[in-house]
Amino acid sequence: MGPVSKVHLPRPRLQTAATQVGEFAVGVVVAYAAVGLAWSLSHSVWALVVAALLVVIAAIAVELRFGAKATGLVAGMLPTSLMAAGLFIALTLVAYRLN
Repeated sequence: MGPVSKVHLPRPRLQTAATQVGEFAVGVVVAYAAVGLAWSLSHSVWALVVAALLVVIAAIAVELRFGAKATGLVAGMLPTSLMAAGLFIALTLVAYRLN
């Protein structure tokens, strides 16, 4: 067998994968809590945008500070905050339109 067959690719460890899944779950909870709190306190579109932007800024800061160690957390925070803000904005606009 040639040298290609002896190449060993690193496998992710179960502990590392579980840590990233846990970080992702925490990131999702943080994002939902921040955007949900902003919506419940104000019912304003701008408060939701500000809350989502604050979560995005926090996620970027965490990624820059901790790098690959916090990838799961950042992956949970970024898309969830934007998706939750969009969902609550749509709900707010529909409720406003129905009144």
